Order: sequence, then C-alpha cells, then structure tokens
Amino acid sequence: MERLEVLQFKRQQTKNSGDNISDRFLVFSAHEIFVLMLAFLLGRCNLFSKSFFSSAYVASFKKKDYLYYLASLFSIFGIISCSDKSLVLKYVLSILLIITINHFLSLNLYSRALLCALSVGSSGSISIFLYSKPPVEFLYLVLEMIGCFWAVVMFDRFLDSVFSKKVYSTDQTIIMVVVLTLSFLGLSNGFDSVLAVRYVLFFILIFSISFFHGMTIATAMGFIVGVLESVYERTSLEVSCAFAFSSLVAGLFKGFGKLGVALGGFCGYIISIFYISSNPVIRIREILLATVIFCLFPLGKIIRMQSAEEREVQRMIKEKIFGVASIIENIQQNVYNKPAVLICKDEAKNIVQSACQKLCLDCENSNVCWNINYHRTNQSLNEIKNIILKKGKLSQDDFKEFKFLCGKYKEFEIVINSFLESLKYSKLVQKASSTKDNLFKTHMEVLKDIVINVAKMAEDDAKKDIGTSREIELELARFGYEVEKVEYLSYDNYFQIDIELKDGFKAPKKLEIEEIIKGVVGCSVEIISEVPKISGGYTISIIKKPNVQIDYSIYSKSKENINGDRVCFLQLKNGKFLACISDGMGTGKTASENSFIVIDALKKFSSLGFDRKVAIRFINSLLSIKNDEEFASVDVVCIDRYTLLCEFLKAGAMPTYIKRGNEVLTIESDSLPVGIEAESQFDFSTFKLQKGDMIFMFSDGLFEILGEDGDKILKEFIAKNQFVSTQSSAKQIFEWAISNSFLIKDDVTIIVLRVGGELEKKGE
Repeated sequence: MERLEVLQFKRQQTKNSGDNISDRFLVFSAHEIFVLMLAFLLGRCNLFSKSFFSSAYVASFKKKDYLYYLASLFSIFGIISCSDKSLVLKYVLSILLIITINHFLSLNLYSRALLCALSVGSSGSISIFLYSKPPVEFLYLVLEMIGCFWAVVMFDRFLDSVFSKKVYSTDQTIIMVVVLTLSFLGLSNGFDSVLAVRYVLFFILIFSISFFHGMTIATAMGFIVGVLESVYERTSLEVSCAFAFSSLVAGLFKGFGKLGVALGGFCGYIISIFYISSNPVIRIREILLATVIFCLFPLGKIIRMQSAEEREVQRMIKEKIFGVASIIENIQQNVYNKPAVLICKDEAKNIVQSACQKLCLDCENSNVCWNINYHRTNQSLNEIKNIILKKGKLSQDDFKEFKFLCGKYKEFEIVINSFLESLKYSKLVQKASSTKDNLFKTHMEVLKDIVINVAKMAEDDAKKDIGTSREIELELARFGYEVEKVEYLSYDNYFQIDIELKDGFKAPKKLEIEEIIKGVVGCSVEIISEVPKISGGYTISIIKKPNVQIDYSIYSKSKENINGDRVCFLQLKNGKFLACISDGMGTGKTASENSFIVIDALKKFSSLGFDRKVAIRFINSLLSIKNDEEFASVDVVCIDRYTLLCEFLKAGAMPTYIKRGNEVLTIESDSLPVGIEAESQFDFSTFKLQKGDMIFMFSDGLFEILGEDGDKILKEFIAKNQFVSTQSSAKQIFEWAISNSFLIKDDVTIIVLRVGGELEKKGE
C-alpha cells in the first residue's frame, strides 16, 4: 500500500471517531497524546532533587512501537528544558541505554525495572566522575536506583490503566493520582508570579477524585498530593494536611454535584489554611479557576469512569442471570420435594368408613359417639381423612380431639395403616413417581448449572486494549489488508485477538499476519482459526503463542460403509487443545447419528467457552429424554498448552494411555455412556503433562479385536515400542492388533497425541 493510502486510511479512522479529542490531530489518539505529554512533564519533574522518573517511565513501556520511541524523545526534551549539564548527561544517557537494550531484547517487567536501575546507576557514575562531585553522591545514587526500580513497576500499572477500558480500581486510582501529581510538578515555574498552574491542576484532580470516588479515597489522595508538593517545595507537611481536609469536605458534598464538590473543597482549603498553616498563603485565584474549569469542562470524556447507567445495566444483567438460576433451583426443589398424591378423596373416605365399621359394631360406646357426639365425631373423622390424603399414613400425634372421643383410637390407627399398607398405596405411587421426579430434578440441576456457567463467563475479567487494537489495525492496513474490526482482549496468562477482514484485493497470508501482529505485541502469536464470512472477507482468531504444540493423528476403520465413531479436534481461544472420540451404540448409520449428536453439541459448547463437565451433563440429560436406547460413549482430552495441565473427561469410554519414556500411565473410567440415565455421573480427572508425552485414545472396536485382557496387552505393546510419529504410531497399533484377529467386529478409531514438536498433518 502506498504511503498516501495509509495516511488516507488513518485520516478516515480519526474522522470516524466522532467526539474523540484526537479529531484535531492526524494520527494520535487522546490516550497517545496524554502519554506523550506525561513523558515531557516527567522529564521536567525535579522531585527529591533528582529527576529519575523519566527514565523509569520510558523503561515501563511493554511494546516497542512508535509511541515508545516518541515518548523517549519527549522525555529527553523535558530533561533538556530544565536540567543542568550533569543531569542532562545522566538521564539522557540512561534513556538512550534503555532504548538500545530494549530494542534488541524482550524483557519482562522486573527485568525492565532492573535495567532502568542499572542504567541510571551507570550514567550517574559517569556524571559523578566527569563533574568531580563528592563521594556522598554515590549513596544518593544507590537510593535513586532503588527508587527507579519501583517507579518502573508503578508506571507499568499506570500504562495498563490508561489503555484499559475497565473501570479504575482503588489501587489504579492511587497510581493515577501519584503520576499526575508528579507530572504537574514538572510544569514550568514561569507563570508562578501570576498564577501557580500546578495548584490549579492539583485542585481539579482533587475535585475529580472527590466527585467520582467519594470522601475516603479523596482524603487519602489529597494527603498524597500534599506530601509530594511539600517534598518538592521543601516545606513542612502543613500543605498535605490542608489538601487532605479540603478533599474530605469536597467528598462530603459529593451528593450536591460538581458545584457542591467545588464549594466544599474551597471552604475546606480556606479553613485548613487559616487553622493549620503557620504562614497561610491563600490560593484564591488558583482555586477559583480550578472550580470554573471543573464545573464547566466535561470531565467524563477524559476520565474513564463507568457511568451510573452502565454500572446499573451490568448489575441488572448479573442479578437477572443469577436470578434465573435461583428460580430454576427453587422450581426443582419445590416440585421434587412436593409429596406425591397417594390416594384420592373417595378412597380415603372408604378406608375411614371401613375402619369405623370394623371397630364400632362391637363397641359399647358407639351410641355416645354416633348419637350424642355425632358432630364432633364426624368432624374428627374428616380431619383424619385429610391427614391420610396428605401423608398416606397415621400416627398418634395426628389424633388431637379424636383420642378424647374414642377409646379405641390406638386400634383405629393400626387398622387404618394396615388398610393403607395392604393396598400398598404409599409404596406403589412413590415408586411410580420416583423415576419421573428424579429425571425432572436432574434436568433442572443441569439447566441451573448452565445458567450459572453463563453468568461466570459474563464476569470474566477480560480487558480490552483499544490502543493495541488500533495499532494492529494500522499495521495491517499498511500491508494492504482491508480491516473492518480488531479486538484485543487481555487475560491473566494470555491474550486473544479477533480480526475481521473485508473482502479486499489481498487474501490473508497466515505467516505474514503472524509477523505483523508479533511486531506490534512484542511476542510470538499463533493463528488458531481463519473462517470465511458469508458476506465476504475473513474472521481470524489469534492467541499468544503457547509453550508447546500438540501433534495429533487419527486412524479409523469401519465395519460397515458408515463409521459409527466420530472425532473432533479443536484449538480453543483460551489456548487449549481438545480431542474427542464419541462411539455410537452399534455400527452403521444409527451409531453414526448418535455419535454425531454428541460430538456436534460438545464442539459448539466448547467453542462458546462452556465448562465441558456441564456440557456433557446437559447432552446426557437431553438424550435420556428420548429413552430410545440411543446412547454414545464420550472420551475427551483437553490440554492447556500454556500450563501443560491435561483434563480427562470420560463417559463409558475406553482407557486412555499416557506414555512417558518407557512408562505407561492409565486413565480409566467406570461411568456409563451418555443417554442411558439422566442421573449418570461421569469421570473427570487432571494430569500434569511433560514435553514429549504421548497420549493414546481408542474406541471399543480395538479392544474387541484384542479380546479378553485387551487393555493389559495393549498397555504392554505401547510400553515396549518406540513410536517415531503420531501418524505412523496409530497405524502401527492397528496393524499389530488386526494381525492377531484378522476380523473387525466393530468400528475402530485410534487417536495419538504428542506434546511438543512441530505440527504434522494427520488422518487416515
């Protein structure tokens, strides 16, 4: 692509950003301008009589892009603008050392911090020797090196916060305030005779923290700003107390909006200065100007905070998802625990009448019960009938008034219960409803687990990096790709990049795109999927290159024309590799359909990020509803290519073998295949792999060829043989097995995985 086209593309991107501050600039976003301004101001900051913050700021950059080199240049400009010759030599030389070493090496955070400390120490030693400074300067230099180390760590977290789209946490807010305060201290003193610019910015910063974070954080930040100002001016801590009290009062008035915060801060500062300071200096002009700017300027466009509406929407989404899970759980508990209807009203009435006829005919008190106390007797018998309807049996505690009316109430209890027992109502009805209730309970539990799994995925702590996304977009455009969208997501141990390309004149080249992305993010990457879009173009998913590759191969033979075994291999977006065999019941078309249902559902659940244990339970629950004896075994191996932790999930599957050198480990299962019982529990285990390990997965067809003790024979064969590659080993195992039988009794599928090495093309 010509340079003119690249510039036109950049102009179009900045034009589409609407209300972005970068509308006035050619290619720099608001974040980039902010970073460059800080680089210049930190270069001018002379806190603790030494300005080492610029070196630490430059060393904290992770990516070596154009912004990194520009920030280094701006830092050097800042140092030159306000320092003497010795400081210029010291810090400019240290920055040049950092840039040079970083250009050739990729270092982690603490390595960059150590590099910064050593660079400042080296350049400082040269400065001391050249300008004949006293030996005590070496002690100051050691303290400065320690400060450099921790300043790099602080600036690293600061830059993460700047380019993050997440709401600032408390510790990020503290780092933001400290860095901004340091930059304000680097402002020129040329205006001090008219206006102390840094005080204006200090008050705006304090008002903003009070407005967005409230009283507690604002008070702490006010004290920190005051401490740094006291150190800079070499005065007592009176200023820090004044700033802290001003922030406290401003935070108290947060409920009255911007004007209330500014008024509270103004009053707090005036009161504290008069009562605390021994030599009060009232900054009326500065605080009034800060109040006007704070009240009129739309700070929400500069300070990235989550709006009340966004917070409310997120809270409502989470509450509703977990609320659905709670409702499902309540339905399951209420329906499952609801007593079964044992008998109907007429049957209960007949049982009571039969008991009365049996006991009352030869009773000497029957005349009293049925004539004198008829209404009380009839009411008590109705209560007993209702108890039978509810409980299905009687106990002595159920006789309240009746035991005072009838002298044979104990015999009455025995007769009623004997009638119920003889008719076997309790046992038969409970047995008939048990299967149905258990099935319903299982379905509800699985549905609840899925909803909770969705809620956990919604809370996933992924951070969108807009700066990196835009940088990737521009680099791809420079190489001629028509980019529609780039999304960079950062997680704890890895990152994920989704790129949507338009249907342009240049088709995507895998190696070229990987090199382009590598140049931006500073580490190797891997394309895990490249899917053409229906509307034209491609969707490409890229992850940080894992520590290992997984070689895999499959060898399959069918008894009939249609193979009943199904397999799948997936490169997941979290860097995991998934392999699965599903063996449908029997052979041919029916078996193939059963295994296809399981494999297809499992593949889609895994691609969406669902927990595989929840997915298998859900698939089993759905298949068990059909009750047509359609079931399939499932054997899943999922390897985390960053940590080498391997998950094994088995449902009626054959043993899996792990070969490590001459040792063979076995992963077995006693669980049932999916689709037989809704309440089935499946075997799940984990194992830490090592590079060079081989994993062997089989369908039951191979064991039918080997016959009795097939698992022991197969394990011995794997242990004593050395396999050259995954593809040849799968074929070698099958040929060895068939040489002993010469008859395929069932469909045979063999999958072999190897941890580490180059990928090989697989399948036969």
